[in-house]
Amino acid sequence: MLRASTVAGCLALAVLVLPGAAQDRPNLSGTWKLDASKSQIHAEKSNGATWVISEGDNTIDITETADGSGKKVEMQCTTDGKECKVAGDKATASFWYNGPMLVEMETKGEHVMRYRMKLSDDGKTLNVETTSIVPRGAEDEHLVFNKS
Repeated sequence: MLRASTVAGCLALAVLVLPGAAQDRPNLSGTWKLDASKSQIHAEKSNGATWVISEGDNTIDITETADGSGKKVEMQCTTDGKECKVAGDKATASFWYNGPMLVEMETKGEHVMRYRMKLSDDGKTLNVETTSIVPRGAEDEHLVFNKS
């Protein structure tokens, strides 16, 4: 009898906790413009960038455009950690949520980058922390995007 009550208790806890977990995932959908004046960019000078994000239940589509260069990178991925291809950039990526933060791990050749994306409380600013995993040693960057 103890086992049945333990299982019932675990199921009740799961019913209470899981809906809260879904609420921790902010919807990042929208058009985001890089605010270079508020960002900490070390690698290369940027005139700007625009990210267009469209999020579904467990999917995310991102189109990144670098201002002035015409270069466009597109990703259509799931947010469950499965690897996907990055169109326009010979790379792969995977996305998953860590609480209210969306994490992306991107591999391009020998380089591995981690991006941690967090939405501001008012939903108007997207903060992105970038870390070079391989090679180690490059300075971390902080990108600030404003919703337009």
